[in-house]
Amino acid sequence: RGAWGPHTLAWRTARPVHHHQSCPSTNRIARELARVTPHGAPLPVVVADHQSAGRGRRGRVWSASPGQNLLFSVVLRPALTPADMPRAILAWAAAMADVLDVSLKWPNDLVVSRGDGYRKLGGILAELETASSDEVPAIPTSVVLGVGINVSQTAFEDLPLATSLALLGRTVIDRAELLGALVQAIDAVDVQADDLLDLWRRRACMLGRTVRVGDLVGVAEGIRDDGALMVSGRPVLAGDVELISR
Repeated sequence: RGAWGPHTLAWRTARPVHHHQSCPSTNRIARELARVTPHGAPLPVVVADHQSAGRGRRGRVWSASPGQNLLFSVVLRPALTPADMPRAILAWAAAMADVLDVSLKWPNDLVVSRGDGYRKLGGILAELETASSDEVPAIPTSVVLGVGINVSQTAFEDLPLATSLALLGRTVIDRAELLGALVQAIDAVDVQADDLLDLWRRRACMLGRTVRVGDLVGVAEGIRDDGALMVSGRPVLAGDVELISR
């Protein structure tokens, strides 16, 4: 308990930490905290041992066994426009992939490459808190970055592409230490850097391979500076990428 208590977690992350044994969604709590945290105050991290209503992209259910994985949300307040957000989110994902030494599948999956494709280790869900008025269009005031990493779970019902750090042979894993390393990596990202997406490109698993995104099939050629995936010359701004060939 001591290694996973709020004081230890706050020391690891250099942020105030709200720890829950169980909650519906860490992103939901983090968004509520984002609305009431004054500007200039330390921004919180929300951690849960279990989520009863965890979500991935597009509202998909994120299911994880209690106490076996790392489930957390980070509140961020980067000075960015809405158009800049996609590339910043990719950069935060790349920073976490670097800590975990894994690959990335566009836009937000943390994966391990295999000869027959990939196995998914975790995922990221970014949600924006915005402010608007009659005179001013909606502008982002906070970003809530929700992260789920499979740590010691070894059975994944109906999820044949899932893996975990334990299944990868990383058997001695301190979740508090891992949380601290990931949050510090997120905080170290310079969202204004010209080379913001270079690390993402180095960590990408699908570049140069044939992919399917909806009805579009083609070669994943790279990502533009705005975060769009280029597939055979056509930009893809949203969707699920399926790897077709090596």
